[in-house]
Amino acid sequence: MNKADFLKQVRSSLHRNASDPVPPAPNLLATIKDFNSKDLIAQFKEEFEAVSGRFFLVKTKKQAGEKVLEIISEAKAKSFAATTDKLIKTIINKIDIPRADKISEADIGISSAHCLIANTGTLVLESSVGRLATLLPAHHIAIVKSEQLLPTMAEAIEQVDSLPSAWVQATGPSRTADIELTLTIGVHAPGIVDVIMIG
Repeated sequence: MNKADFLKQVRSSLHRNASDPVPPAPNLLATIKDFNSKDLIAQFKEEFEAVSGRFFLVKTKKQAGEKVLEIISEAKAKSFAATTDKLIKTIINKIDIPRADKISEADIGISSAHCLIANTGTLVLESSVGRLATLLPAHHIAIVKSEQLLPTMAEAIEQVDSLPSAWVQATGPSRTADIELTLTIGVHAPGIVDVIMIG
């Protein structure tokens, strides 16, 4: 079958012909820029929870620390790993379980994020502040501030001068599927991801 016949068959299956115009792409950015902070938080929460992430909104750093202790207790975690950023250092000083000798042995990894993307429920993680704590433990807790929330990836890219040289986009727990489409959670990165947002 040649290319023309192949495309004709595809168009026929889609009930279209070659003269059908391609509809213009919607300008999503224009509508998203009108969102206020509460709208962005609600959108992030909805998108993040849709991919099995857990979202907690608190008002203060103290409440964030209390939520971390609650999650650690529920998970029966025996050790943790944490990134080196300032926000995390102020919160983890109340944690009553030891730091893991090796990050790969930690039950929980605790980090902040460079920013969050509302329309996809995505965390943008930096490589420079201890990224392994976000990837190796089976459970990841990200503690962030509401002002880190951006509407779309376009706004994150606009901040390119302040971005690290390498960054990871994480949207919910790690998922993979084999050829038979059997879904497995937590194979390549954490199987449980919590976001605690201060705002």
